[in-house]
Amino acid sequence: MDYILAHKWMFLILAEVIFWISIITFLVLRYWFGKKTLSFVFFLLFIINDLWIASLGFFDYLQTGQFSSYQVVIVVVFLYAITYGKSDFKKLDSYIQIYVAKWKGGPAPAIAPPKKLVGKEHAQKERKHFYVHLAVYAAAHLVFFLLFGLSSRVYEMASMNQFFDEFFSAKEGTLPFANPTVNNLSRIWTLIFVIDSIVALSYTVFPKGGGKAS
Repeated sequence: MDYILAHKWMFLILAEVIFWISIITFLVLRYWFGKKTLSFVFFLLFIINDLWIASLGFFDYLQTGQFSSYQVVIVVVFLYAITYGKSDFKKLDSYIQIYVAKWKGGPAPAIAPPKKLVGKEHAQKERKHFYVHLAVYAAAHLVFFLLFGLSSRVYEMASMNQFFDEFFSAKEGTLPFANPTVNNLSRIWTLIFVIDSIVALSYTVFPKGGGKAS
């Protein structure tokens, strides 16, 4: 493992090459040749490769004791994967199958178009996304707290207004944890979470093309 971490950038580049090979092969087999079972092998390779990249980041942190931008990128990728990645992949899967069928001049695949949700159904879907995002956000910040502890600046705050003012406006991330890189990730994520929450919950008050949701 020491050799791997000493040459982590070389292994990261190798992982990126494997990423593109596995994705391209997966797409060609699945959508051009229709070999869905065989294509799953390369999709599995893609998953294993992602876990390999994550392992590199984890063991690099254990060795250096520092949470760097490398780990931040990995965290962002995995957060996307467990929140919106699955639904986006399903949409892409349907779109590419239809596009390839048209391009090859064959019959359109029997794929039911995604149901357009309105009113209460759409509001419920958005609330579900909000709950998932909230759970991941809370769990990640609990992990940050357990790993790094609170910054000494937290105990110097006279009010919540002062806390949030410094949290969002400070040039360097000083709050709330004892790690600047994690703090920068936290405040960017917090902004995204707030905006995402407002948009998601707004459909409960102002339903999309339907009556007030409950």
